[in-house]
Amino acid sequence: MGEVSLAGWKRKVLSVLALLISLGYLYRHTDLEELELAMKTASPEYLLLAFCLSLLTVLLSVLRWHIFLREVQETPFKKTLRAFLSGYYLMTILPPSVGHATKVKLVGGDYFKALSALAIGITTEVVVLLSMAFVFVGFTKLGLVVLVLVLLSLIWEEGLYRVLDSLLAFWGNSGLKGLTTLLRSYLKRGYTGWKRAKENRKAFFLSFLLSLAVILLQVFGIVAVGRAFGLEVSLGRALYGFIMSVLFASLAGIPSGFGANEMGIVVGIGASTKATLTAFTYKFIFQYVYSIVGAVAFYRSVGGGAGK
Repeated sequence: MGEVSLAGWKRKVLSVLALLISLGYLYRHTDLEELELAMKTASPEYLLLAFCLSLLTVLLSVLRWHIFLREVQETPFKKTLRAFLSGYYLMTILPPSVGHATKVKLVGGDYFKALSALAIGITTEVVVLLSMAFVFVGFTKLGLVVLVLVLLSLIWEEGLYRVLDSLLAFWGNSGLKGLTTLLRSYLKRGYTGWKRAKENRKAFFLSFLLSLAVILLQVFGIVAVGRAFGLEVSLGRALYGFIMSVLFASLAGIPSGFGANEMGIVVGIGASTKATLTAFTYKFIFQYVYSIVGAVAFYRSVGGGAGK
């Protein structure tokens, strides 16, 4: 128990350090007078365009989860949307992985099947993002290893399940039978949900198209916000900034990726005052504003005010 607490304490310290480093980097590349001028001369048309792109991003992400949820259980689209929006709020108060896991509870039904439906959609997005990184940005080696592992999880899920189940069974024979029996039950339910969700080939193919659309919408969002502040960002640099944003936030472990997300974008599109303003505005439009909406959705859900 002490080791777990120590590990959690270390993660918190590293997250705080990552936040301070990110904010320090962004402050160092920001001129306050230029920042004020850029904000005064911002184009509302491009900001409105970015907001519309963010709405599409949310709706398509919800649709991707929903099409897999339909394969494993009956869940209304409205309930899926409410749970997804709640996730934005949960990831501001919890680590991202915990936030994702918690929002699944809100859709009801079998938790592990619903979690599998979410995981398979996210996995297709990871495949698309890594593929784009190889083609347009030139990521190699480690990225290739990750891509291969992710593809194996999509193609060879039965073999992976059997390996993990065998390991748990072996662990159970070593004297932890009660715990391993429970874990094997969870693993089986998750595997069943994953397999059933994949059986619909049309839904599986559609998930890749939706993942591509979700990524492109966010990349175009960076371009649109940049233009709102008079900053020309090419699609290639915007894609690089988006990838760096995801990478930095994943490594930092900061709730909502605050600071790390923005630093990744700035590194990708080129450090400057306008780049910093672009990064924070983009993240507000595409994420933080939905954290506010998600807080309302979450407390309505847990308070029973959302109905069915």
